[in-house]
Amino acid sequence: MDKARIDPSLTKLLKERGLYLRKAQPGQHVAHEETLLVRVADGSPDGFQVGHVVSAAGGMTWIPYARTGGHHTSKVGAGLLSFAAAVQAVVEHARYDDILRAVEAKSGRGTTYTAVVDEGHAEWLAALEEPKGITNLGNGRVRFTESAVAFLRNPPMPLSLYVQVHGADELALDLCSYKLTRDR
Repeated sequence: MDKARIDPSLTKLLKERGLYLRKAQPGQHVAHEETLLVRVADGSPDGFQVGHVVSAAGGMTWIPYARTGGHHTSKVGAGLLSFAAAVQAVVEHARYDDILRAVEAKSGRGTTYTAVVDEGHAEWLAALEEPKGITNLGNGRVRFTESAVAFLRNPPMPLSLYVQVHGADELALDLCSYKLTRDR
């Protein structure tokens, strides 16, 4: 499969999340396997690696690995039949909100999102210890930093039972769905 020609929706998803793909340097991984790195733009020339996909069975299947918190990387699938499916698995499981938070702190600016939710939900969201970067603006309006949205795409249990971000613009909260609007 030509890795440069992945599904346009996956290409769009990578771009929306500030992610990009890089081929691993020779000697970085096992020689007979092909490895592609999934990196997040963090302001450095090479970005920060949040996962990788490795070819297996002579290139017939792919194994995805994702950063699942701190410095820990976990296998998040096995035997996937396409490169695109493996990359999708990395995108769905990778945790990199701390990297985005550091970029926001260093630059003093960042992308924010706003949602209009039930006022009780707004208070509950703003009171969460994690993620950082959620502000109750009043009247049910809630502002999220990009790092908070990244955290909520793959929140840990039990938080994931109550709140999660789906796609680029949907906040699922207590069986209710709210639109996230990108501010800047």
